[in-house]
Amino acid sequence: MLKKCLSLLCLGLFAASISASADTIKTFTLNQNGCSSGCALSPYGTITLDQTATGVIVTETLFNGSTFAQTGAGSSLEFQLNGVFAITGITSGFTNGGAATASTFGSFNNSVDCTVNAVCPNGGRSVANGGNDGPLSFTVTGATLANFVANSKGYYFASDLWVPTVANGSTGATGNVAALDGTVVTTSTVPEPSSLMLLGSGILGVAGAIRRRLAA
Repeated sequence: MLKKCLSLLCLGLFAASISASADTIKTFTLNQNGCSSGCALSPYGTITLDQTATGVIVTETLFNGSTFAQTGAGSSLEFQLNGVFAITGITSGFTNGGAATASTFGSFNNSVDCTVNAVCPNGGRSVANGGNDGPLSFTVTGATLANFVANSKGYYFASDLWVPTVANGSTGATGNVAALDGTVVTTSTVPEPSSLMLLGSGILGVAGAIRRRLAA
């Protein structure tokens, strides 16, 4: 009986330690070109959704020296949610912009936009000339990955960018780029040695308590 109880306890505690360290991330690639004069160097960046216990952390990372722009044709990041959620922890220099339209990619019911024209100018700007290349990050509190859906045209995200003609170059084009559906990856982190020691100590303590109870 004692051995059976200990076996079940070990399995339960081990499963709990592994599940507590699981991390689910969905990644979208900005590779849809909507620039009026054509944006080179696709893909332009990625959007990652990191599921946490309190919501989803959204991070936009740009590639090849691209920067955020304010062309008037879209926002720094537009996205579609199938519910109403609070957007918090937005990177400094950006703000929650509400519903917006990204030219050829259609309308979205949520957006985050650059509020500082000096770093996200209308005509765009290279990193060397002070352009803002992010990353842009914020949290959608209470949301899950399933709450991020495609808009009426099938796009999940759109972003108004300045894209250099060559990697990290000083000349480029501006306009909206977008992302279709992404890829989900769930990983489980191996517990650290200290965590394993704590788990083992807990098992031994419970085993001792059961043994004493049976002896009495």
